[in-house]
Amino acid sequence: MSAPTPEAPVPGRAAKLISCILPDDGTERRLLGWLRDQQGIIRANSVYCRGHSILQETSARRGKLPEPTLVRVVMIVVDADRADALCDLIYEQADIHRPGGGALMMTPLTFAMPFLLPEGVANEIGE
Repeated sequence: MSAPTPEAPVPGRAAKLISCILPDDGTERRLLGWLRDQQGIIRANSVYCRGHSILQETSARRGKLPEPTLVRVVMIVVDADRADALCDLIYEQADIHRPGGGALMMTPLTFAMPFLLPEGVANEIGE
């Protein structure tokens, strides 16, 4: 019986996950385009979901949830050494400081794999 060969190490490095909760007003599309075109970030994702009292104050009858609003959650993976500066830029670029502008969080990741798109892959239609 031969000894097992060691596996190749996973090429990764320390990274952080920046998460934004944004209003459904086009901010997330503009932010994703800016991240790609101006910052070279291609490890990002956006999903829509229902938010209860996330971006605006609301009231509800006792024992009832307030009416949900549609919000966008943007998740960005960035190298740890660049994360603090990019988080500050995202805060300004997405206008999170405005009333109802959103929320911004940053959490550590163990590591992230580099990902490069093949040459010739076109951007999404409409951009």
